[in-house]
Amino acid sequence: MLTYNEGSTTTLDHLVRLAFSHGALDNNKLQYKEPFSDKETLVRFQDLLEKKLDFKQLPTDSSGQYKIEVNFLPSRFQPVKGQHDVTLVTHCTSNHLHYLLDLTKHWKGPISLAVFVPGYDVVTTYTSLIGLHQCDHTFRDRVTVHLVYPMSHPPPENELGTHLKQALNHQGNCDEFLARLNNNDVAGEHNWNYANVKVPYPNNLLRNVGRSSVPPANYIFVVDVDMMCDGNLYSSFLGLAQRLNLFTINNDKRVFVVAAFESVRKLSPSATKKELLELWNLGSVQPFYYQACWKCQKHLNYEAWKSYHFSDNNLQIAYTIDWKDPWEPFYIAPNHAPLYDERFKQYGFNRISQVCETHIAGYDFVVLDNAFLVHHGFKTKEGFHSAKDEENNRNREIFRTFKKELKFKYPQSTRHC
Repeated sequence: MLTYNEGSTTTLDHLVRLAFSHGALDNNKLQYKEPFSDKETLVRFQDLLEKKLDFKQLPTDSSGQYKIEVNFLPSRFQPVKGQHDVTLVTHCTSNHLHYLLDLTKHWKGPISLAVFVPGYDVVTTYTSLIGLHQCDHTFRDRVTVHLVYPMSHPPPENELGTHLKQALNHQGNCDEFLARLNNNDVAGEHNWNYANVKVPYPNNLLRNVGRSSVPPANYIFVVDVDMMCDGNLYSSFLGLAQRLNLFTINNDKRVFVVAAFESVRKLSPSATKKELLELWNLGSVQPFYYQACWKCQKHLNYEAWKSYHFSDNNLQIAYTIDWKDPWEPFYIAPNHAPLYDERFKQYGFNRISQVCETHIAGYDFVVLDNAFLVHHGFKTKEGFHSAKDEENNRNREIFRTFKKELKFKYPQSTRHC
């Protein structure tokens, strides 16, 4: 049997050739002749090479503008049918995949990742994802990857199989790959998700694709890929869910808000609320969007969160808060909460539109005491891409239409936004 160990200098291309020479793969049919265990190969050749290789045959989204490949890379640990769980849902382009190295350390549960893949980024995206799958066991075990391709910028020659094989041939040893990924040297040509205005970033479509694999009765935590939670949040929320019988209550309409912050440096997954507050007092941590859009976050009532202390070490609800425009909280929610409106792309109103609908649909917002999210780096008004204001104005007009539509969608609701 063939072996391939993490940190080995054997390249993945060499492993493929070895597999062919040992009869493990049939060069014509690209199929296993004897199975590999997860310990003996860190890339599932059959799963990858037997994908639908015809781009045109992939299903399209409801707008007809995107091709969607669900479960491009399924996680090694798949949930048992009927199992109660909470899944972190996130999204990015190839240039932000390096955040997964940290995210899997902070969130100890399943992750559903939707990646946007314009044609020029196909090989770099495949290369990074396969490298993560082969070299990071936490990624391999717990991250399920979905891909979204814009039809306006399809893969060259509408070909997927050739680019996938090319990405397989690009793999080197794990130490080199992880070093390059950490330095963001494997990324595509753009620095930000929103930087390429010629290919608008469909953030809300990506969020919905990430949610699509999660059962409606389970819970989701939709966050940006560069935001890290405290390392106990997954297990502590499952404990809270058990105490509150969340998985047995039919259609519970509460979302559990996680306080969001920014930090000048990375925080350890083991960081506690006490340590966070000490850094806040020193000025190296501040509430999220404190400089960029304080009105978007202040309704959390950070001072109340700061002073709330519960004698029990278990995760608790600190307080319930009425939603007020334009609050954009991050929260753990049942997956039956409203989907994201996919008309919103690029910057502006994409998250708040879903928050607004969640409020009008009758969900209550409860704030968790010891749970927190941290974005690495302070956000400033000057730190956004050049087209941000134009995109924001365009999405503001969509948001006005969206709010009018909600009145007809929820005629019995007395809430508004």
